[in-house]
Amino acid sequence: MDKELTYLNDEGNTVFTSFFLKNRKFCCKTACLHCPYGFTVKKHGIQFLDVIDNDRTKVDAILEENSLTLDYSTFFPDNIKFIKIKDVICGVILKNHLVVKQMILLPHFQNQGISKELVESYYFS
Repeated sequence: MDKELTYLNDEGNTVFTSFFLKNRKFCCKTACLHCPYGFTVKKHGIQFLDVIDNDRTKVDAILEENSLTLDYSTFFPDNIKFIKIKDVICGVILKNHLVVKQMILLPHFQNQGISKELVESYYFS
């Protein structure tokens, strides 16, 4: 997946990966979903969405893609949030009232420079 140039999203559209965009060697400033230069995050920011009980399968799918599992009994429901860029879920955070304890990104979003510190700066600001 690291070297994948494109993939089809749920709507059937071709999406360029951060690997493809990085190989172009410049940012086109069109806010690509997987922009490795930070332009999209600067322009659109990072959004957060509450995880409700029926979303657990989505959370589990994100964790499974990263070979992880979660014991939900150790987290209050409001301490698990989806991370979104341009209204697309790109991962989840497990947090407390002060910091992000863990951030899990979907594989296509892992090479874009989205760090735990960056996510914290949006969430706690």
